[in-house]
Amino acid sequence: MTTADEALAAAYAHGPGRVVEPGASPPAAAPAGPRVPLTALRGRFGAALGRLLTDVATPLRWEPWNQYNDHRSYPSARAAATVELVLEGRWVLDPVRRALVGGGTPVVDGPARIDLVRRRDRLSPGYREFGDVLTELEVGHVAAALVEHAARLGLAARAAGSTVTVAFGDVTDPVPVPPRSSGVGPRGVAADPRPLPRRVLDAVVEAVDRPPAGSPVRDDLRHRLAVRNVEGVTDGWYALEGGLRLVSPGPAVAGLAPVFGHPAGTIHVASMNLALVTTGDPAAAVAADGPDGYRALLRAAGATAQHVCAAAAGTGAFCRPARSTHDGPLEALVGAPASHALLYLLLVGRPRGAGFTYDLTPLEAR
Repeated sequence: MTTADEALAAAYAHGPGRVVEPGASPPAAAPAGPRVPLTALRGRFGAALGRLLTDVATPLRWEPWNQYNDHRSYPSARAAATVELVLEGRWVLDPVRRALVGGGTPVVDGPARIDLVRRRDRLSPGYREFGDVLTELEVGHVAAALVEHAARLGLAARAAGSTVTVAFGDVTDPVPVPPRSSGVGPRGVAADPRPLPRRVLDAVVEAVDRPPAGSPVRDDLRHRLAVRNVEGVTDGWYALEGGLRLVSPGPAVAGLAPVFGHPAGTIHVASMNLALVTTGDPAAAVAADGPDGYRALLRAAGATAQHVCAAAAGTGAFCRPARSTHDGPLEALVGAPASHALLYLLLVGRPRGAGFTYDLTPLEAR
């Protein structure tokens, strides 16, 4: 059992000075056993649950020109899908075949429990202990995506730790998932040079300020937003604390280039219109919540990022999550308290093109 001291030792090991070695991620093996197609789940709840799992956790499009071309409604480091969904502790989701694998008949009358099982082993061993950070962030993404999309399908979902409970909610007409994108990048990810519409910024602020009920977000995260070339908005650093407050005017986004881990030819950070930096206090979280407090911070950062990703997608913008940074200098750049550690960086802009994709969403969902 992890102690508070061990949790904090892990948190500080994940920060400045970490080493990530290149290497291939091992392929994810398909679950073995009898399969029940998600489309075979019957009744109003079963059909909605099957749709929820399909829309959130299975490939929705294929991009032949992209280095990582399996796209779902949430981002995953190296597209490794380090979170496995298990229904009622018995049926493992096979996302490629869109089926539940396990014996017997899956629960179809609600409520249902979905466990988010960490599969850190699907990342390259070169990530070492930092793979735990990326996996925990992804748990937050998946939990938030389930919560967010459940409301679109007449369901109600609530996340607690690494478990999401789904039940009946308000009756509604199904709403399609906005096509999320991490940026069009066959020759490097960069934002369109035209001014970004103000509505994109407003959507991002709204997503941070008003997360859906049941999401694993927390109120002890600190958010600072760099703004560049947005219609009618002064460039600079802004605080997101119940709204948008200018902290420091000037070329905030350009200042990210020296602390960003990728060259401009891979991700042109200085071209972005918005950059959201999220930090948190691991020691305070562990003191308040026990050894799981630090991981809960990461899950909350991932959940907030997922809501921002969905909000950006709804406006036609892309949202690129990143952890390839020089953490200490970036924390200093945003004026984070000394006790805070970097949790996440999100880059937002208008894509330069739509690329060439195969749409994998079910026909009935289009």
